[in-house]
Amino acid sequence: MRVLVTNDDGYDADGLIAVATALISADHDVVVGAPSSERSGSGSSLGTIEDGALITTTEHRIPELGDTPVFALDCPPALTVVAFCAGAFGPPPELVVSGINEGHNTGRSILFSSTVGAVLAARVAGVSGIAVSCGFAPDHRYDTAAAVAERVVGWMSDFPTTPMTLNVNVPDVDFPDLRGIRVTPLANRSMFTLRLSRTEGGLLINRDERRGGRFREGTDSAAVADGYVSVSGLSGVDADNDSLADADTALRQAMSRDDVFGLAQLR
Repeated sequence: MRVLVTNDDGYDADGLIAVATALISADHDVVVGAPSSERSGSGSSLGTIEDGALITTTEHRIPELGDTPVFALDCPPALTVVAFCAGAFGPPPELVVSGINEGHNTGRSILFSSTVGAVLAARVAGVSGIAVSCGFAPDHRYDTAAAVAERVVGWMSDFPTTPMTLNVNVPDVDFPDLRGIRVTPLANRSMFTLRLSRTEGGLLINRDERRGGRFREGTDSAAVADGYVSVSGLSGVDADNDSLADADTALRQAMSRDDVFGLAQLR
């Protein structure tokens, strides 16, 4: 498959090099397009979309990746993916692999993950994607996560016409010590939490990791904590009109009122 490898940690991050190396070794046609600097926590943000804006782009060669083209863009990974899927850097990819992220992306907090945001952007373009994450340093195991990613990509290559967006989280153990793989829903809580406090100098962010239990059984966070690879399917952006199923009449009545949006007060 023609695979775009991206991330939110920068084009020369160790996790990106690890997964790109594994995919090159598996004979995939790999191109790297990633932010020129750290862009974590930007979700699916595109950055600037001002008319006429110029995104600085540089081409590199990374020794570990040989002749594989590497492009660094001064923008979040979601815009990078949109550009590649639009053919701005040659034939569009058949698959986007985002990662390997340092820090598990589990639970509903993936809303803020730009590792996940990259593959959601690919889905909007009709391209399948895999977001791959492992734990934080110093316990992170890029080697194990890369081996898992290579196998998941191999499996996905058997279904090239079926769009899939997967969030894959890998425990920090030797590959033979993985307990297996589980297809999981998202947990209510991620495997780390942010504590925010106001200080004299501004807003202080502290990150606390949760490597052990108290996750709801069967969820992605629980699976990883128990030593399993977690795979969660994501649907991209869809309307949730089910929650408004009984609201249609009421909304129509509200729109017909004279004072809707306070317009009556302006007369």
